[in-house]
Amino acid sequence: MKAGRVCLGLSLAIAACAPHHGGSSSSTIILGVQSEEVGSAIARVHIVATVNGAVATDEELNVVNGAPAVFPHEVRLVSADPSAKIDVKIEAFPAGASMPILTRLAAGGFVEGQTKLMRLRLEARCIVGLIGGLGGPMCNAPQTCQSGRCADDTVLPQDLEDYEPNWAIDAPDICRPANHGAPDVVVGTGQTDFSPVTDGQTLQAELGPQRGHHLWIAVRMRNMKQSGSTTTITGVQPGTNVAIPPTSFVFTFDRDEGGYCKLYGLRYQLDNGGIDYKQFLGKPLDVNVEVRDITGATLKSVAHINVAPTVLGE
Repeated sequence: MKAGRVCLGLSLAIAACAPHHGGSSSSTIILGVQSEEVGSAIARVHIVATVNGAVATDEELNVVNGAPAVFPHEVRLVSADPSAKIDVKIEAFPAGASMPILTRLAAGGFVEGQTKLMRLRLEARCIVGLIGGLGGPMCNAPQTCQSGRCADDTVLPQDLEDYEPNWAIDAPDICRPANHGAPDVVVGTGQTDFSPVTDGQTLQAELGPQRGHHLWIAVRMRNMKQSGSTTTITGVQPGTNVAIPPTSFVFTFDRDEGGYCKLYGLRYQLDNGGIDYKQFLGKPLDVNVEVRDITGATLKSVAHINVAPTVLGE
C-alpha cells in the first residue's frame, strides 16, 4: 500500500442465536463493510453490532498507515429467530482522539432462511471536522451520513442483496441492480442512439475519417455492470465463414428504458485487420456481440444482417 493511504476493515464471524421460534433453518446477514481511501485521517475503527439489543460483536481495529490492506471484510450474523432486529454502529477515529470523525449506523433485520448482504460503506465525504470546514454533516441518530448527507439508517428488506462471494466488486448500479436477474444482451445499430435490428435487415456501411469502412453497431443489455464491461464485436459471413477480426470497447453504458442500458456509436470496421471489405458488400453478415463485465458475467448475442452493396461517402 502506498504511504499516506489507509484501508479500514474487520474480520470476524458472529453467531447471534436467539430463542428458537419454529423452523429448523437459521437466517444470516453478512455485514459487508467497505471503505473509500481516507488518507491518514483514520487511526482506529470501532464496530458494535447488536441482535435484539444484545451485543453480538464489539471490536476495535487499530489502523496503521501503510499496513497491508485488510479491507473489505465481512461480519457474519446468524440467528435462529428471523424476526430478530440488527443494529450496527461503526465509528472511525483519528490518532489520539476520543471523538469519531466518521460514523456509520445501520438498522435492519434478517430474511427467514436466507443469507443476505447488508452493504455498509465508510465514505470520505462523510468525515466531519476537516480543515477548511469541508466534509460531511453531523447527523443525529437514527440518521446517518450516506453519500455526503444525513439519511435514515434503516436498511429495508428490499435493500438487502443476495450474498455472493464477489460482493465487494459487485455493488449494485443502474444496469445491474441488487437481486438482479439473468444477463440479457441485444444487438442493434445506431450512431447517436440504440435502434433494434430485424433479422435480415440491411445496414449501410460508411467511409470513416481514417478511410476505414465501418458499420454502426449498438448494444442494449441488463443485469451486467454499467462501467468496466468489455463489449466485443465479431463478424462472420455465413456460408464462407470468412471472419472479420474482433474489435473490443470498454465504454460505460447509458441508462435505457425497461431496465436496460445501452451503448451506441460503435464503429465496426469491415476492413479491420486489413482484410478486403468489398467481399462483404451486398452479402449477409452475422454480427456477434459479447459483453463481459468485471464480475465475470458474460453473454453473447447475434444479429443476422445484410450489408448494403454500396458504401456511404465513397
